[in-house]
Amino acid sequence: MKYTNLVEDLVFLLREILCCGCRGAVKNVSANQNPRRQYLMTVIATKYTNLEEDLEWDELEQNLTKYNYDLPPWTETGNKTEVKTTLHLTSLRSNVITELDVTFHLIQEWRDERLQYDANSVRFQGHYVLVDLDKYIMIWTPDMYISNAISETQHGVTKPNTFIRVYPNGTLIKSARITAKISCPISSSGFPRGKETCMLHLKSYSYTKGEISMIWSPQNPVIKSADFMVSSFSLQSIQTTECSVITSQVKDDYPCLEMTVKLVRDYSIYIIRIYVPSGFLVALGWLSMWIDKGQVGARTSLGVLCVLSLITQTLGIITLADGLDGVIAIDIWLAICLLFVVLALGVFAIVHNMKRRRDKTKSSDKYKRADTERVIGNDEEEDQNCIEVRHGCLQNFFRVLYPILFIIFNLIYWIYFLRV
Repeated sequence: MKYTNLVEDLVFLLREILCCGCRGAVKNVSANQNPRRQYLMTVIATKYTNLEEDLEWDELEQNLTKYNYDLPPWTETGNKTEVKTTLHLTSLRSNVITELDVTFHLIQEWRDERLQYDANSVRFQGHYVLVDLDKYIMIWTPDMYISNAISETQHGVTKPNTFIRVYPNGTLIKSARITAKISCPISSSGFPRGKETCMLHLKSYSYTKGEISMIWSPQNPVIKSADFMVSSFSLQSIQTTECSVITSQVKDDYPCLEMTVKLVRDYSIYIIRIYVPSGFLVALGWLSMWIDKGQVGARTSLGVLCVLSLITQTLGIITLADGLDGVIAIDIWLAICLLFVVLALGVFAIVHNMKRRRDKTKSSDKYKRADTERVIGNDEEEDQNCIEVRHGCLQNFFRVLYPILFIIFNLIYWIYFLRV
């Protein structure tokens, strides 16, 4: 009799499993008052999980707190996890010459078979689920970081700009909006004209190549957004490569990804803000030579104003070009411009001194003897004429030489500068 009841219970359970599936059978047996059938169904559902269909999402979500889904997938499967990466670029900006601010969406895709669920349990056209922020720590995600970043920021207004999507087949997609400041070497000799090569290194922090495989997305590794912005540059090309890094401390091989951005610097803004104003200051220095020699205040003020203005521009370039080694092209330009305005001021000082000597000779002692005064007067008149001719010729000479020298300098400078 005892065995007859057991056979009946097993037949009953088998019929329930075939009709409703393991999960449905568990629900039906739970509603049944027979404790023996409930116990047998629990054993079957626990030991023979291959009879069980995919969980509904609600059940899987409840299991996140019960099971170790925060452990890497290969702890269950034994196979390394492949992570596909896509960068969605939104802007490239440079506030410092040797640095580049890159804003992008870091999109990672991988598969975790433990997170498979019944697609029919999700009433959404895309058939995926957005994981709540408080459950992120319960799901394993890659520990990718930017190894060559000077600084980085993950945006969080008005909520953290990140999400995790879980698809029914266990595929996960994680996206995070990040702004990273990276270093960009630039050739110093031709600045502000020239090319820059900036590299973004993405590396796994703790997982080695035997545990995780990092690859670029085969379709579109780098995508530019519709409102993509490039400031002070023109984008020449973007290249992506896969690499590995062996650390000197633990001698492990870590996977990494590299994005190389080649930029051509737009120097037109420097022409408008630096070259043209400094050229006008040199022209003002030349115009000061045409002011009457007796207008000491006007010529001195104009010359000193040009010198101070160029020194201010030079200090601004020193701050802007912080990080560049050696002498840069714009330094040469400002140094020569400063030399020209100082030259104009020096020419005025010499001419004014010669004029002052002439005036002093002109006012010689009138109370000397008439014959001596006549003789000395003749000698002084000759010296006076000589001095007047000298300072007049000197000023006229520099009025012509000054612009000629500056034009020659411009020809040499721009021919060389445009070839560097």
